[in-house]
Parts: sequence; structure tokens; C-alpha cells
Amino acid sequence: MVFSLACYPEDSEDDHPYGPLEVKAGERKKDFYPYELAVGRGPRSVEAEAAAAYHVVQGDIEDLLLRLCAPDASGRVPTGACTGEEDWIAPVAMSVTYNANAAELARDLALSWVSLHHKESISRIAGTPLSALHARVDAAPRGARVPMNSSSELAGSLSRETVLKALTTPPATLLEALEAAAVPDDTWRAAEPKARELMELRHQLDDEAAGEVPPAFWVDVTTREHTRFLEEHAPFHVRRLPGGGVLLATHPYRTLWPLWADALFVLGLMS
Repeated sequence: MVFSLACYPEDSEDDHPYGPLEVKAGERKKDFYPYELAVGRGPRSVEAEAAAAYHVVQGDIEDLLLRLCAPDASGRVPTGACTGEEDWIAPVAMSVTYNANAAELARDLALSWVSLHHKESISRIAGTPLSALHARVDAAPRGARVPMNSSSELAGSLSRETVLKALTTPPATLLEALEAAAVPDDTWRAAEPKARELMELRHQLDDEAAGEVPPAFWVDVTTREHTRFLEEHAPFHVRRLPGGGVLLATHPYRTLWPLWADALFVLGLMS
């Protein structure tokens, strides 16, 4: 695939609110999402097909963000994110986020709050020190909330008080809660065995030296049923990186907000 890399200086913010660094896959962006998958001649499972499609792309998407943000141990890129949308939006509404310092993981919440509450672009405020973001959240009126896209009433909005409590929670506690919340649900686990079979079939078909392979045919994995399954059940990854950073990730059809909402609820921070 051919990618384009753009650098937008600070004075271009009004015209190009994307940066400061942006990588695009251009017209082939959708190549990240397979539109067909080989299946055997037995009974089909939409859930397993969607789970297999997830495995085809997820590792590559996470790897791409890390190659841009953490190509070495310098830590010079403090934060970044990945999305299927055109703009850098609130981190909790993205599908992957990177923070060079796991101790500042709550930056994702603070950036989201300030962006949504003050209607500011993330690219303009991404480099703001965490202490300054904290002060901006604290300055908002008591009880202020910002709406979140979620089917759960509990996770339907993010309050000023929740963000402030998260910012004063020990980072290790917050990270452990996110890791605990990232456990795949029962529906996903039920689909995994069949998904692994489909992935093995894919490897056999790709291996020209494998000889005779089982009969298979191609099916569309972009139907509304496949997409809905990934939107509702795609698992989350919480990766502690060797340099002290952290990566939060899920499939591009989903957002990180359900992960955050579950972790904040378990910690008693949702209000």
C-alpha cells in the first residue's frame, strides 16, 4: 500500500486542522477492511467471519500507528491516534490511541473533554501539558457534561467530575482497570474457535506450497450483520509498550469509549 505523510505547522491549523503529523492510506484506505473472506463448505457463522476479518487487519493498524509515533526509544511523539474518520477527533471516540507516557493515560479523557466541551480541534490542543488540561476541566461549571455516542444510558455522557476524579487517580490503578475491562465478552469468545479455523484456511489458501487445500468459497464480510457484530463486540487491547508508553486499541468500526466507560464505572468514577 502507498501512504502519504503530511506535516502541518502551527500556522496552518485554521486551514488544515488535521496534524501536526498525519498519515493517510489515500484511496485505498478501505483495503484495511477485507471485503471478502474464504470459508469452508460447512455451516456459516457471521460472528466467526467478522472475528476473522478483525484478525486480518487489527495487528496491521496498531503496528502502523506505532511505526509513526514510536519508531525508536526517543519518545518525541507524545500522543497520537488512528481512526477511519477524516479528522483527529476526541481520543475516546477513536479506535486506537498512543501515549508515550503511561502515567499520562488520563490525557485521553482530558483531551476529549476539552475538545467536546469547548468545541476545539484535537490537533490544536494535543500538545497541551496535562496540568493545563486539568485546569481547563476544573474551570468548567460543576455538573457540566459532554454527550458520548453510546447505547448505554450509564455511558451516555462524560461529566466534568468524572474526568477530574480520573485525573487524580493513580495512573497504575487506571491502567489496571482498563486492562481488566478489555477482557473479550462471551459472544466474542464463542466466535473465536470458528474464526481460528477460517484464519487457518486463509493461510492454507495463501501458501502455494501447501499442496491440496480444502474446498472453499468467498463470502462478503461487509454486510450490516458483520459490521454490527464488530461495532458491538470487537475486543479491546491495552498494550504496555517497552518504552513506558501505552496503546489502547479496537477495530476501526468501534470506539474506545465503551472501554473507558467500563473501567471508570468499576473504579466508581462515573457520575
